[in-house]
Amino acid sequence: MAAEFRGAGRRWAISVVGAVGVTAVGAFLFRLPAPPVRPPLSTPNEATRASVRVARPNASDRLLKQETELRDLRPLFLPTERNAALPDPRLEPGRTFLDSEKSLTFTDADVEVGNDLPPVVTLNGKRVEKASPVDVFGADAEGVSLLGFGRRPVAAAALQPASTRVGFIQVTSTRSGVRVLAEELPAEARPPVDKAWMPFELLAVVDAAGLASPLVVTEGSRVEEIDLHFRKFLTGTYRIGARLDPGIYQITVAP
Repeated sequence: MAAEFRGAGRRWAISVVGAVGVTAVGAFLFRLPAPPVRPPLSTPNEATRASVRVARPNASDRLLKQETELRDLRPLFLPTERNAALPDPRLEPGRTFLDSEKSLTFTDADVEVGNDLPPVVTLNGKRVEKASPVDVFGADAEGVSLLGFGRRPVAAAALQPASTRVGFIQVTSTRSGVRVLAEELPAEARPPVDKAWMPFELLAVVDAAGLASPLVVTEGSRVEEIDLHFRKFLTGTYRIGARLDPGIYQITVAP
């Protein structure tokens, strides 16, 4: 009995010693954080105070100069060499070469316009400078005057009476304004209705094969039957596309 008590006491002693060892190892591994350490209060020294210096860009430091120009905000609101505009030019009073030429001054009495006119410019058979106001009434009103200025007599052919005339066609190029065709229409162009109609205009687009599109009436004759008749006649019977070179033309048809 005593031997059993001694064996149990020994086991308890070993357990207590093991528990104490495990507790010591755990206390060594898991420690509480150390309390914060406050730095000692000291007055700042003048020698250790930080100083700020402004860098001045110069020609030696090109990188600093370029960065300064890039971040410079003055060109946004101040006049600089980048945003300042030149003043508007002003016209100053000046002199011309005629101011120093005194010999060019003349009066109205010295002007002789008739001396420079060709002899064909006459008034009632007299030169202009020798004509009198009475010669104006004796001038030939039927003739063409001012021939020296480019006017020439024009021979106008008489038209047939309106009762026998079917119509007259005139074609003008829209590009150059030159009249390329002007003639009377044949007898088969007579309209089927006997109504009074006004001259009307059509627009034609011609290519190498003829009319590129149907004729377009730009200004009507105020009679729809007349417009339809001449559109069909000029396209089919008259074949206006074969008579013209490629281009755009204005066609005028008049009674």
